[in-house]
Amino acid sequence: MAFLEVKDLTRIYGKKDNTLTALDHVSFSVEKGEFVAITGASGSGKSTLLHLLGTMDEPQEGSVFLEEEESVLGQREAKRSVFRRRKIGFVFQEYNLVPVLNVEENIQMPVRLDGKRMDPQYLEQLLKILGLTDRRYHLPEELSGGQKQRVAIGRALANRPSLLLADEPTGNLDHQNGLEVMSLLKRSVEEFCLTLIVVTHDPAIASMADRVITLSDGVVISDAKVKHALSADVSAMDGRDAHE
Repeated sequence: MAFLEVKDLTRIYGKKDNTLTALDHVSFSVEKGEFVAITGASGSGKSTLLHLLGTMDEPQEGSVFLEEEESVLGQREAKRSVFRRRKIGFVFQEYNLVPVLNVEENIQMPVRLDGKRMDPQYLEQLLKILGLTDRRYHLPEELSGGQKQRVAIGRALANRPSLLLADEPTGNLDHQNGLEVMSLLKRSVEEFCLTLIVVTHDPAIASMADRVITLSDGVVISDAKVKHALSADVSAMDGRDAHE
């Protein structure tokens, strides 16, 4: 079985005669270490799919198997919350940082919520990779948009998840910062042996993936491998600080 198996996921909103089928029996698999982009027009169901994969929503039909174990879809929220915190990292368009916590405190938050302490060496490793070592004690209001998203990536990686989900992670950034953030996400996949699924409407971002799944009206209409042609200037962005 693949690292991630999605089988017949169906999500319908509304009741009786006033319903909207956001996903219609969507099935696909993802191998460990793959970087998959989910694309499609607005309303195609891509964010709904990501929410189901992350157990933040419940389908009417279908199942998700992560690392050969069925996910906690259908279980109580308390159990799903623990599953999310320990198995899945999330990066959203909105950074969702806690304004009164500094950079390293925001990164450590998921580990603290799990009643644990973060490995200091791992924290240092994340700060270095993300180019945030000299900003570790800065509050979110003292950071640029690109730096805030780097903190959000660090927080997503704090619990050493096996699956990283990102919903329009470059949506609030300019083109240059967006490419730098995606370069960091790709580097994180390689550095920590992660599997990455990114929802994006940007063809340039999708082209950085190993594979692109395209949705239309809740149905998979295309699932294709990507022929990589990353430019040297994008590859050289690793480790640089983001500036707006």
